[in-house]
Amino acid sequence: MNRKACIIVLFALLGLSINAQTTLKVGDKAPAFLLNLQQNSIQSFSMPYLNRIVLIHFWSSSVSKSRANNKFLNRICGRYKNAMYRSAEGFEVIAVAVQSDKKAWNEAITNDSLNNFINGIAVKGYNDDVCKKFGVTQLPNDIMIDENGTIISINPRIRDIENILDERKNFIPVKKEVIGILAQSSNKAEIAKFSKLYLFDAYWDSVSVGSTNDKGQFIFNDIKLNQDFYLKVDNQVDFITSDPLAIYTSNGEFILDGKNMDKGFVFYIPANLSYKLTEDNKQDVTLTGITVGNVNVTRQLIFKNNNAELAPKDEIEVKQIVDILTKNKNLQVNIFAHTDSKSDPKLALEITTKQANTLKNYLVKKGIAATRIKVEGKGNKELRKTCKADGDCDNEEHKINRRVDFNIFKN
Repeated sequence: MNRKACIIVLFALLGLSINAQTTLKVGDKAPAFLLNLQQNSIQSFSMPYLNRIVLIHFWSSSVSKSRANNKFLNRICGRYKNAMYRSAEGFEVIAVAVQSDKKAWNEAITNDSLNNFINGIAVKGYNDDVCKKFGVTQLPNDIMIDENGTIISINPRIRDIENILDERKNFIPVKKEVIGILAQSSNKAEIAKFSKLYLFDAYWDSVSVGSTNDKGQFIFNDIKLNQDFYLKVDNQVDFITSDPLAIYTSNGEFILDGKNMDKGFVFYIPANLSYKLTEDNKQDVTLTGITVGNVNVTRQLIFKNNNAELAPKDEIEVKQIVDILTKNKNLQVNIFAHTDSKSDPKLALEITTKQANTLKNYLVKKGIAATRIKVEGKGNKELRKTCKADGDCDNEEHKINRRVDFNIFKN
């Protein structure tokens, strides 16, 4: 091959290298890129980005699936954008529209209310530099990057994104039993017996399957709260009524009506109502004027000196709570102490009241104002694991009931 031919081949190979798409994998460092933003400006993004967890979302106004994902991602971004994480300062969605039609892009942003995103556009399509750097060849395409600039997930499902963010928060959401009753909206005595139930999250991913019993009651175990749900009721052939079905708490409090759909009923249960369908709602709450918080955590503490002092391990467990209350002066905390069924109710109440006050005193010593702290000893009236006092449970099962629930909220 002569010198001229070698030069031609060399330039051809260079051209292939320049035009080739990058193949990224989990564990790689995310590349920096330039992006044309909605305000006709250009911004440079380097990873890590402002110590935030980032989802780079590639989409197009002409791709229906990516438009549908926008709706869910916008909801997630609104909820998790300024949440409190262990290491990150927040969560951000950088939405990159892969299209040349700027008018359709702007209309989609307005129509879909995508105000929680950083909105940019790749006008050269897949040939745009940002698409090449992230190996984008189809839509939608999502790359999740942690606060260190490392790729932690590629094309995660919507539910997976939420789970990743929950795992990285200061406080992992509490899982509880979701309990309620199905009956007619106008007459709660007319219950829906033996009805098949399907519980979905806000993205219509299946969470659990169950049914009502002969009293119209349903129970779903270990359900993560702090999220919206859909409850679908099927097989209503034997329940003929022009009146819609409704959900009631186990105490008989009306929650909401369902809507007819697919030969059954569907209930949309927002997060602020899902808390009403828990065991906690079965007890009378003596603390008034308190709104359910957005940060909840359960800790199993040891205590020492007859419950008057925290053990060193307890102090480590509570440190995150102290840190978050110190950092955020507008937050308050409710502390609920629980114990097992081994003690009689009176003694159990005394024990947990002392434990709750020990925690309050500890927080005050750490600089948290007493006015920001409310405590209550629950005794053994809110058991997670039902055990008889004579011992039909082993120690590990009793341990589940010996716990402290922290409810942190904005005043």
